[in-house]
Amino acid sequence: MISVQEALTILQQNLPAPRVIRVPLEEAFSHRLAEDICAPEHSPRYTSSAMDGYAVRWQDVMGAANQTPIRLQIAGESQAGIPYDGVVGVQEAIRISTGAMLPEGADTVIRVEDTRENGGGVEILDCRKQGQDVRYAGEEFTAGTKILEQGQVLHPRHIALLSAVGVDSIPVYDAPRVSLLITGTELAHHGDGSIKPFQVRDSNAPMLKSAVLEAGGVLIECLHVEDDYTATVEAIRRALAKESDIILCSGGVSVGRHDHVKEAAEEVGLHQLFWKIKQKPGKPLFVAKNGATLLFGLPGNPVSAFMCFQNYVIPSLAAMQGVSYLKKSISARAEVVIENSGKRTDFIRVVITDEPNAVPTIRPIPQQGSHMLSSIVGADGYIVVEPGSTLAPGELTEVFVF
Repeated sequence: MISVQEALTILQQNLPAPRVIRVPLEEAFSHRLAEDICAPEHSPRYTSSAMDGYAVRWQDVMGAANQTPIRLQIAGESQAGIPYDGVVGVQEAIRISTGAMLPEGADTVIRVEDTRENGGGVEILDCRKQGQDVRYAGEEFTAGTKILEQGQVLHPRHIALLSAVGVDSIPVYDAPRVSLLITGTELAHHGDGSIKPFQVRDSNAPMLKSAVLEAGGVLIECLHVEDDYTATVEAIRRALAKESDIILCSGGVSVGRHDHVKEAAEEVGLHQLFWKIKQKPGKPLFVAKNGATLLFGLPGNPVSAFMCFQNYVIPSLAAMQGVSYLKKSISARAEVVIENSGKRTDFIRVVITDEPNAVPTIRPIPQQGSHMLSSIVGADGYIVVEPGSTLAPGELTEVFVF
């Protein structure tokens, strides 16, 4: 067996490089940018009016007030999408709509509420400063400005920004392709209404499907595989043929007569990176590689599968999307003695209690069995306790939050 750190190091050394593809902007939602994006044009693209009103020359209207209005001749109109094509002359005003291009010669906008039309002219009743209510070309940013950084996950607001500056397609990291193989002759579909007394409802498939999607992967398929050597070989061969980036197996990796994943993987050309880790839960984790494809043989016990996914599969999926995975963690103090008298690193699930104006405290979930889903459902996170280590009450430790 190897240590947790040794396993992580081996895995990091064997991760495939992220794959970059270019996608149309309409399909970019939830993808992660593969490079910085610089604006191809100014924002705003042109100088425009921020309000409905009149475009004027400042020197014609400065000093205008309600008691001493200044009258200008209305010479035309600039609408959004239909600009005025002339030049604003002395003592002239151009009707202008919000978002319409500011005509040449004008440098200020007078709001409608600060004017009074009179025949073919308009009286300016107030003018606070030169350039008021004008949106200048490039005032948000100029062409060439970096507007989004590599690694950014694209949400609707980012897509709006890219659209506004004329970006039509972008380079993104291709989502890792995952095949899920759930082994176990005893398993029944979780919703099976005619489950037999000797069967177990499958919780790993729904859990791992959602975990893959949450981590940014794309699920190619999910197969239930009987505890049969030939069936296991064919299932892994099928996943390889589908160009899976990750083959995620659940169960079949221990030393029982009907555990076939390790031998089946080796038969189809995957070479072992490691098998068995000094950890609890998740000791029999098996990882193998063929070209750019990684196979993770997770233990069949659901808590073991979940914890191995957290510690090994999520960082791998993140790396394939061009980012370093940083576990969310907090500092907390132990409420009680927490010890590991065994010989393996223990991932102890804990409940976090927030303390007013103080560091949070933690206590272990009473039932830590690898088959007991309540140990992760009822927990807020977990701590890592090395063999022979003890946390005293009040001692500070790092808690990895689910």
